Amino acid sequence: MDPLPRAGRIVEWSYRISLTIQGLLGFSQFIAGLGLWLGPSGSIVRLVDWLTRNEIASDPTDPLARRLIEWASHLGPAVEDVYKLYLLGHGALNLFVVVTLLLRVRWAFYASISVLASFVLYQGVEFFLTGDPALLVVTLFDLVVIALVLLERRQSRPMRRAVKA
Repeated sequence: MDPLPRAGRIVEWSYRISLTIQGLLGFSQFIAGLGLWLGPSGSIVRLVDWLTRNEIASDPTDPLARRLIEWASHLGPAVEDVYKLYLLGHGALNLFVVVTLLLRVRWAFYASISVLASFVLYQGVEFFLTGDPALLVVTLFDLVVIALVLLERRQSRPMRRAVKA
């Protein structure tokens, strides 16, 4: 496999930084999904309770803490299973995409755009169904990475040599 040529400096650094962030996000999602899978049922509710306990004690009317508690209280075992699978799958695919892009594997550009576009579509549908603003943040980041992958691919295409007649 021939390595692809390098793109412009600014694009290259933006691309690498976004891939690093995407990789860290994927790793944290995978670890969170693994933790949910290995943990007991109701782990999300207990985690939210633990995270908001001090804030509620100091300010019982805190809107963010109240919203988190309300959200977690409506989760059932089936919803928790969806989160487990989503976090494990999204995290693993993100890591795979990042590694193959950093290794500059030619097909990884197209595969990553397909995978990330699928995430964007899924997250968009889920946002309209649930209204969860975290999905917008993740979707926006995925769109930025898609744009950088396209820009990197366009700038790193090998130059075609003129054929002498």
